[in-house]
Amino acid sequence: MRITGGTLKGRRIKTCRDNSTRPLLSRLRKSLFDVIGERIKGLSFLDLYAGSGAVGIEALSRGARRAVFVEKGPLAARVIEGNIASCKLFSQVKIWRKNVLAFLPILLEGEKFDFIFIAPPYYKKMQNKTLDIIEEVEINKATIIVQYSPHENINFTRRNMGIVKQKEHGDTILAFLEGI
Repeated sequence: MRITGGTLKGRRIKTCRDNSTRPLLSRLRKSLFDVIGERIKGLSFLDLYAGSGAVGIEALSRGARRAVFVEKGPLAARVIEGNIASCKLFSQVKIWRKNVLAFLPILLEGEKFDFIFIAPPYYKKMQNKTLDIIEEVEINKATIIVQYSPHENINFTRRNMGIVKQKEHGDTILAFLEGI
């Protein structure tokens, strides 16, 4: 897998060799960052269910000031650490080996993020549970990007955020939500 833009464009990063993660394909990452555009520069990015860390690394490559990765899988967390090391990004990142649903309320109470990327395993209703947690915390007008399958029922009816854009690519949809 390669980084699609920014200072690390073309750089190869590793993914998990088992089926424990579902990496966001390069064309989907490019599409995601085409929507975000220059707004990422100098801001903070939270990569939940981070897998290989490709999305957060792409954010840093495109100018994000810092990225925080949350991934409970030991193999995936090691892959993220290796990718961060090979890209020499340690000063800009924090990696948490935690269960997202248990750790997210604690993390969001202590830190504010400009972009939050949610990409949990499909068909486990974790997108809804994650959005429920975010909805309970002041998100400071963050842009939230949710990756999901078109075969899933995601509840986007929220009191303090709404969908501003959706991009569909085969069996993956990216929904962009912003605070209202």
